[in-house]
Amino acid sequence: MKKNWRTILLITVFVLAIAGLAVASDVVSAPYVKKAPILDGKLDDEAWQIAEQKGGKIKLEYHLNGRPATTKDISEVYVCWDDDFLYIAYKNYQDEATVIANVTSDGGSTWTQDDDVEIFLDTNFPASAYKQFVSNPNGVRSVTLDGWEAVAEIYKDYWVVEIAIDFATLGDWPDYGDEWAANFSRHYGALSGAGDEEWLTWSPLVGSTFLSAPTLLLLEFVK
Repeated sequence: MKKNWRTILLITVFVLAIAGLAVASDVVSAPYVKKAPILDGKLDDEAWQIAEQKGGKIKLEYHLNGRPATTKDISEVYVCWDDDFLYIAYKNYQDEATVIANVTSDGGSTWTQDDDVEIFLDTNFPASAYKQFVSNPNGVRSVTLDGWEAVAEIYKDYWVVEIAIDFATLGDWPDYGDEWAANFSRHYGALSGAGDEEWLTWSPLVGSTFLSAPTLLLLEFVK
């Protein structure tokens, strides 16, 4: 939706700053790509390089309750788009021996024991609702909406998930300059039940959950 909500976003950032929080990145600029990335878990496509060069790369730097992340196992997220799909890739740093990926088939409610990545999207900013997409190191989809795919690969020191979401699934097709709302998070299966530290999130949440539309930040579509 093409609206200039930057004033609202700046106010939000100011409020977070008053609360003693440092916002590392409150906007992700997803560039348009002419050649779609191949979903193979390798991150060697030109599309991801373009995303990194044009503002479509962010880091997940917060635990819950707005706490700056203390883990060395950070996550990097890449975002880009073409006429039909929104593309998102996660690179999750983690020792291969500690990865938990027990779920091997699509479907069911969101799991809580596996390592996973989660995407929250709304086609309006600020968000009033959202659609949630969840995958794990096996590339399994917990949320079985039609029109999206996930492929994952586990490496020695990190694991990758590449995702393509059909704009038809979201009911909207963006244009240059459009502004949507998004958040990206990650769950550490080995820390299930440990509290704030078991989650990483892009949005500096002032609270204990990211299951809240107002916590989504700005996703802008650029050339």
